Amino acid sequence: KLWKLLNDNDMLKKDLKKLCDSFDHSLIYETGSLKAETVAALQNEDFHLEKVSFRPTAENFAYYFYKKLTELGYGVHCVEVYETPNNCAVYEEE
Repeated sequence: KLWKLLNDNDMLKKDLKKLCDSFDHSLIYETGSLKAETVAALQNEDFHLEKVSFRPTAENFAYYFYKKLTELGYGVHCVEVYETPNNCAVYEEE
């Protein structure tokens, strides 16, 4: 049982890293929130842009990661997303 728990933990780490990597060192913006010219100018300056369908707040990212991990089959209880070392948003299914 310990091996399965450790293996599941390794898979969770890999899946979570895969979900997070695209957002690392990127400008995250909501679909329709920037003019096409703005997006083009940022791309011309080699900004890494990530478009999401929601306002990119810590609260919404907590929900986003909760849903993604649940869809991958993890029995997630809650997700915390930190904005700063002392400030986080939590999503917990009721």
